[in-house]
Amino acid sequence: MGTVIYFASPFQAFLPTFGTIAFVLLIAIAGLLSALLNRRQSRGARLGLGIAGGFLLIAGCAFAAFTLVSLQSGQKTVSAMLNEKTTAQDNCGDDGGTCTRYVLETSAGPDAYDFNVASEAYDKAVVHTCYTFTYYPKRGLFSEPSSSTGSYHQVDQVTRIEAADAASCH
Repeated sequence: MGTVIYFASPFQAFLPTFGTIAFVLLIAIAGLLSALLNRRQSRGARLGLGIAGGFLLIAGCAFAAFTLVSLQSGQKTVSAMLNEKTTAQDNCGDDGGTCTRYVLETSAGPDAYDFNVASEAYDKAVVHTCYTFTYYPKRGLFSEPSSSTGSYHQVDQVTRIEAADAASCH
């Protein structure tokens, strides 16, 4: 076993997802309550708020179901060579601000992985080094993740990154 450069609990790995789900469900409930309780609005406005709130409620519940399926289906471990470290700028906020996303681009045989990691893991990772990544793969409600060779995988829920023997990456 090598040096652990990153570790997170499953709760920490899914915390941004849980926050997004809570935010969407909160807006949905606020919209539905406003449609039901605000009698001063026109019938059309209340109907629109009710439909929007109901749609957000369904979307939030579906997002929660996908997240729970991924969480309950367990972690996967892959040994991969770190090919490149990159940062990506994403739009975030209403003021036109940007957020930095830290990406470790790896390859394991014919498969390519982009691991979105915390800045601490990004800083500690060394290019052209073999690492063992433990993560939660994205899964559908009724399907397993792609197991075909030559696939691309973008991974957000990384729980552990550990230095590995170079032989395990070939």
